[in-house]
Parts: sequence; C-alpha cells; structure tokens
Amino acid sequence: MNNNKRSVRSDFSRSALALALSAALPVAIAHAEEAVNLPKVQVSGEALDGYKVEESTSIKYVKPLLDTAKTITVIPQALMKDRNVDSLSDALRNVPGISMAAGEGGTPSGDQMSIRGFDSRNNIMIDNIRDIAGYSRDTYNVESIEVAKGPGSAVYGRGSAGGSINLQTKTAKLDDFNDINFRLGSEDDYRTVFDTNHILGDTTAIRLNLLTTDGDVAGRDKVENSNDAIALSFATGIDTATRFTLNADYQKQDNQPDYGIPWVANGGNLAPSLLPYEGGTPNVNFSNYYGNVHRDFEDIDSKSLTAMLEQDISDSTTLRVTGRIGAADRESVTTAPRLVNGTTNMRLNDVKTRDTKDSLKLLQFDLIGKYQTGSITHDVVTGIEIAEEKFERWNYDAVVTDNLLTQTTNLYNPNSNLAFTGQYARTDKSQEATGDTKAIYAFDTLTLNEQWQVSLGLRYDVFDTEYYYNLDGSDATLPTSAKADKKDENLSWNTGVVYKPVENGSIYAAVGTSFTPAAEDLTASTRGNQASLDPEKTISYEVGTKWELFDSRLFTSAALFRTEKTNALSNDPFSTDANDRILDGEERVQGIELSAAGKITDQFTLTAAYTYQDSEVIKATGTNRGNLEGNELARTPKNSASVWGRYDFTNKLAAGLGAQYVGERYNSSDITGREKAESFTIWDAMVSYRIDEQWALQLNGGNLFNKKYINQVGGGHAIPGEGRYVSLNTSFSF
Repeated sequence: MNNNKRSVRSDFSRSALALALSAALPVAIAHAEEAVNLPKVQVSGEALDGYKVEESTSIKYVKPLLDTAKTITVIPQALMKDRNVDSLSDALRNVPGISMAAGEGGTPSGDQMSIRGFDSRNNIMIDNIRDIAGYSRDTYNVESIEVAKGPGSAVYGRGSAGGSINLQTKTAKLDDFNDINFRLGSEDDYRTVFDTNHILGDTTAIRLNLLTTDGDVAGRDKVENSNDAIALSFATGIDTATRFTLNADYQKQDNQPDYGIPWVANGGNLAPSLLPYEGGTPNVNFSNYYGNVHRDFEDIDSKSLTAMLEQDISDSTTLRVTGRIGAADRESVTTAPRLVNGTTNMRLNDVKTRDTKDSLKLLQFDLIGKYQTGSITHDVVTGIEIAEEKFERWNYDAVVTDNLLTQTTNLYNPNSNLAFTGQYARTDKSQEATGDTKAIYAFDTLTLNEQWQVSLGLRYDVFDTEYYYNLDGSDATLPTSAKADKKDENLSWNTGVVYKPVENGSIYAAVGTSFTPAAEDLTASTRGNQASLDPEKTISYEVGTKWELFDSRLFTSAALFRTEKTNALSNDPFSTDANDRILDGEERVQGIELSAAGKITDQFTLTAAYTYQDSEVIKATGTNRGNLEGNELARTPKNSASVWGRYDFTNKLAAGLGAQYVGERYNSSDITGREKAESFTIWDAMVSYRIDEQWALQLNGGNLFNKKYINQVGGGHAIPGEGRYVSLNTSFSF
C-alpha cells in the first residue's frame, strides 16, 4: 500500500490462478484390513433440519454429534445467512463462552479470543489445518464453523487449552448452480458474493467464489474495511473410489485499523474528571476514533493452496493425503489510544507498526477405517502430520520524521485528521522464527453394543522451534542474530465413554489434555528464562448428556466441565531477575453448558445456548501472589448466552429475532491493575421474503437499540462493539 492513503485494489485473480496451477502432492500406499461396509469419507457441518447439524467437520470425531463425548457446536451456513454473518467474529456470537480480545503491540488485531477462559488465537483451523496468521477471517467461502470446547491437543496438536475453531470451506460438488448475493447497508457499505458451481463430467466439477466488500463500521468514526477475494475449488472422482480436490484461496484486505478507546488506568494519577471511571472506560462517545486517518493503515494479503487425495484401498480402509502451502503478509501502522499521565489529553506517539509474513507447508497422511473384532466395531483414524511454519518480521520505521509523535489530541473531541508529513517504510529484518512439527496420532472409537461406546485418542508431537531476534542489532546488549531454540516432545490424549439409554439420547463422560509451549506462535518471550521453559499443561473433565427431541428435529445438550492448568507460568520468587518464571501456578475454569438447535415446529427454528464459567487463579508465586490468587481469569465472563429464533409465516415470508448477552469481564487477573468491561445485551432481527424460486430479499437489523458496549478487551485499550446497523440483501439463484 502507498503509505498514508488507502491502496488501489490489485488484480488478484491472476495470483489465484497461478496458485491453482502450481499444485503437487505425493501419494502413499497403505495395507488394507479385513473388510466391513465402509461409508464414503466426508466432512459434515451442513444443517439437515433448520439449524440442526448431525456430524462434526473433523474426521477424528467419527460418530454423530449425538454420540460424541465432547461439547461441539457447529454453526451452519443457514444460520450465518439468517443472521447476516460475514466474518468469523460475527459467527462466534452464536457460541457463548467465547470472549473476544483486542490486539496489542506484540499481537496484531484480528481474530483473537478466549474459549473457556484460555487464549485460543492460535487454535483456528481451516479445513482442520492450523491457520496462525493474525487477521480477520471472512466467511464468503465458508460452509460451516465448528467450535470444539475443552483441551484438544490430541486432535490438533499444541495449544487448544480451552478449545479450537475449525472453518470448513466450500468445495466443488456434482451440481450446477449460480448464486449471487448483493447487500447494501446503512454505513455506506456494500457486499457482493458470487458462488458458482459447474459439472465438468460424470465425476468432475469446479466451483468459484468471488467477494468484493467495502464500508464503514457502524458506531465507529473513520473505521473502514474492504476485502476482495477469490476461491477456486476443483474436484474429480466425486463419489468414486479415487477422489481428488484442489482448493485455492486469495484475499486482499485494505482496512483502517481500530484500537478503540483507552482504559482509565486502575490506580493511576488521574485528573478529577476521570476519577469516577477509574478501572473502566471513560465517559466518551464510543464512536470516537483516536488514530490518524493519514498515518494509520492495514494491508493484508493471504493466500493458500490445498490439495487432497482420497483412495478407498478396500471396503474397510481409506487413505487420505492432504497438502497445503500458504502465506499471509501484513503491513500496518496503528495508533494505540493512550492518555497522557492521567490527563484528558491523548498522546499520538504510541505507534504500533507491523510488517510480517506467516507461511506454512504441511502434509497429512490419514488412514481411516472401520473394522470388526468379535462383537466390537472399531472406527479408526491413524495419521502422520509434518509441518513447517515460518514467521518473519521487518522493522517498519519512520524514514521521514513522524511529526505526530510530539502532538496530542483531546479525549472528548479527538482530531483524527491532523496533518501527517512523515513516512513509514520497511527497513531491516528484525525477527525470524521457524517451527517444525512432526506428529503421529491414532483414534479408535469402539462400539461395544447398542448402548456403550468408548473413544480413545493419542497424539505424539515433536515441536522444534528456532527463533532469531535482534537481527538488526538494535539492542547493543544482545548479540546480533540472538537465538532462542527449543524442542518440545509431548504425548496428548483424550478418552470418553458414551452410554445410550435410547436411540435418540446419550450420556457421556470424557477427559482430555493439551500442552502449550513457550513458542506456541513460533516466537517465544526473550525476557528472563521464559523461552527455555517446558510447555504448560491442561487437563479437562466433562460429563454431559445429549438428546434429539421433537421427532429428532431438535438437538439439545447439557454438560458440566472443569478445566485445570496445572503448571501455569508464575513469577520465580527466588530469582533476582523479575522476568524469570517457573511452572508452578494453577488456574481453573469450571461451569455448565446448555444448548439447543433445530426445529420446535414446522414453522419455528431455534438455536440457543448458555454458558456459566467460574474461573479462578488457584495458585501463584512471587511478590504479587496476593494480587492474583482467588481472582477471575482475564476475559472470562461468568455468564454468557445467545439465542436466535426464526419463524416461517408462509413458504415465502419469514422473520427472525435474537439476542446476545455477555457478562462483565476483566483484562487481567491482577487486582491492582486490571480494568473492567461492563456486561451487555444486544438484539438483532431479520425479515425475509422469497419473491419466487430464484429471487429473495432479506432485511437485517443489528444492535437494534444501539447499545454502547465493549466487544474486545485488551490490556491497554478496549474496542467498542458495532452500533445499530441495517442492511438489505438481495439474492438471486439460477
């Protein structure tokens, strides 16, 4: 992007086409076991009846969700369409127990969240492959979104302490259709999505998805986002013994970044007018923008190419080989909103710059089978994963003096249009990190009889990282190309028991583990001894029950859970270096989950969920121990809920109404310096009318009562949620 102004969109279709033509994938041969009837291997996530989903999007959860010993929520495309969802963060409003986080200096803005109290920003998967880059994910090419709660390192590897998220993308199918959706909104915004699928032969098809969108963010001055994207899917051998799929995706985002509003520091030396708001947000208009429109910008280019070959090598065994290459480039300059020494002046010198590239090369080999030993049926998934992840960061400095560094603006009436005469550009590379993963895993779900099932899962990871920092020699106290490297080897496991008293119900108990290495996102903290520490460990216990009601049209579930981090990072009380840590802390989150999704009647469709979380720092060490123990974990509301209902008055006219509630949250567990975001409830509505079989209209209203609330909680700032927003969608199919 040309610094200081929004870029002109490039021709991204040629890049995507080049990606699509560069695929290569090895093929392996595996030994077949004794034959039983094996259904075709496929991922699910489609709503079969309203918002009810039958199966997981992961091949490692082989049983229907009704018989899976874990809390799993799948958000289908039908629900996303009704609620006018166009981003991952929008979709996750349907899943309570998830709290959104704001970007900081070391972590960029984008999709950041906590699940069941634990940071999950690195646990976002696309088609079951980790996607660690920091950016906001659009749903234009997403079929469904799955949230699996509780530790899950046996499924996805490192991280996943509180849960993981998987986006299932659209793929080519044996169908001919063309869908066009055009939206106009109340914020001078537009969005156009074109989804076309064509049959090329008896077993071959191609699918193309195109997106262009641009517009302001409701309730936020100056904040504007745009995205142009293309996704291409080619599939051949559909419904045969040998199936091959190639998916390519390219997105270009051009955004005005938003770090929201400042906190009024807890315990600071404050101006009298700010004292009533200490430890919270100031009494300002939540639309205030504290950045500078001439200096701040965010450009993101992301691309990926995924190939998958499936071979039925017997009636009982299928081999799946998956490969992906991908990268995400990000350039941004963002002004962090910070008060000047507790006054009502805002300094403009806290500039967060990023010039980074995240890249990935991955291969997965899976053997998926169904076998019989005596009276016991085994659904087995075994596999190998080999991945190379890389992170690169360059300095992005003021090559022409930034005149705003010495200026301020007013808290109550900020000027985001101050003249900017500086210039920022890439200079030296400052960091480079690589992470090599080699993993082997095995899952076996044993069906003992009609009433009892047992699931077992193991994964052994070798995660080897090398992190080079101070490459530019900017810190004279460190050697140039200082290095922190670590090799972590971990065995993760899960197990569950399911009892089915009747066909439409189940009762289950499950236990699972996870590990979080110091270099989870490839870069480890270089303060003190933190880069050399072993991974944190988490274990979770869950008991629950699931039922299909109203002639199996409504899926309901209830679960009690308890997640414990048994060796959390804590201050080393015996070290003279204040940055040294030991793995001697304990954290716990326990609570209850309730949910329902599906049809109550032929006309009324419902999705509703409630989560209660009791989080606590059980044990801490060091001089601030007393300030931590007994307090809630950061960004963990006790109560959260979401409900959405749709009523079809006729086969043409429908309406929907829903609400989201999130309880109060803190940005830290340390009682001496934390700030609080207040609870909020927002309401949404929808009216749709189908003119004929091809043409439909839909009117959506978000945050109907224009509630002022904090959506993303950060350490130094908080980002307000969107204000009232109205949009009109028209869709045409042919």
